[in-house]
Amino acid sequence: MDERLQKALEFSNYTLTLNNQKRNIKNRVAQLQMVHSDGGVFIADHETISFVKALVDTAEKNIHVLDSKNNPIKVVEPKDLLDKLFSAYFSATNEYANEYEKLRKARNIKQIMDW
Repeated sequence: MDERLQKALEFSNYTLTLNNQKRNIKNRVAQLQMVHSDGGVFIADHETISFVKALVDTAEKNIHVLDSKNNPIKVVEPKDLLDKLFSAYFSATNEYANEYEKLRKARNIKQIMDW
């Protein structure tokens, strides 16, 4: 096989593998951001964290929050939900940063796949 063709094929395999790994990391992070609380499933993103923080600051007693499936969930302890959201967000973000850094430094398929 021609050397240029071989290099092009290797690069194509490298980029395909790299993109697959990035997609896998994003899916894993999305799973880590899911918080189960009070019978609902919440996503630990900026919007949800900010909204729950605002509810905690108002010291409202009867709080309902829409979960990720748009179901109204009565939140008994908003502070506990906020703590869970923060924990899930930081855990997912740290995981993403670590895995992304590994991918950024990988220069061949074996390094990407951790072989």
